[in-house]
Amino acid sequence: MNYTVKQATEIVGVSNTTLKRYEQRNLIPPVTYTKGGQRRYQDIHITAFITLRKLLKGFEIPIAYQLMAFAIEGQFNQANWIIAKEQKKLVENKELLERHREFLLAFPSHSKVIHKMRIGELANYAKVETSAIRYWEERNLIESVRDNSNGYRYYEPHEIRKTVVISFLRKTIYDLEEIRKVVVGIKEEDFNGLKKHYSMVIQNNEKQLATQLEAISIYVQYCHDLQAN
Repeated sequence: MNYTVKQATEIVGVSNTTLKRYEQRNLIPPVTYTKGGQRRYQDIHITAFITLRKLLKGFEIPIAYQLMAFAIEGQFNQANWIIAKEQKKLVENKELLERHREFLLAFPSHSKVIHKMRIGELANYAKVETSAIRYWEERNLIESVRDNSNGYRYYEPHEIRKTVVISFLRKTIYDLEEIRKVVVGIKEEDFNGLKKHYSMVIQNNEKQLATQLEAISIYVQYCHDLQAN
């Protein structure tokens, strides 16, 4: 079946300009034109547009575009590896969120077993680079103390906790100035104020997983359609 541009925009729910941009980026199969220069889409094009829109909801734009390009090129194995990598990121993010949340909400009960750390230990614990910790310290988000007996700098449990919070917030919607507003108000005895925020981010992570899985299912079917076309 052939579709006019107007019909395609109504089905896909985007503008003519958007459809044309996808075509110009070679994200869909080649389009046929009438003698008068009018585009005519077929079922495979509608499927491609719908697939791309679903991918854009579940993945970042470069990833969605790359997956569509690989489908056109028939590089299905490469596409599968990209999908696997993106799914792994979600799993790793979920594990990191849960570890941070458990630690923060359990504090200060952990204060008896979490001891002061040197910068390398803290970087490993918070899963960040030492350069990031130095930068945050330069920006007065965290602070260290120097042990006069050996000259080393250490971070006390409270600063360890703040570092974990900062490393987490940097992965969400906060910039450094917004982070400062959060960490300045953190008290030794109360981290429960972050519970709602953590729960929301964890829920968003789960929604992102569901969205990705839906997009992947549609993408796999699209790839089958391309092979059969």
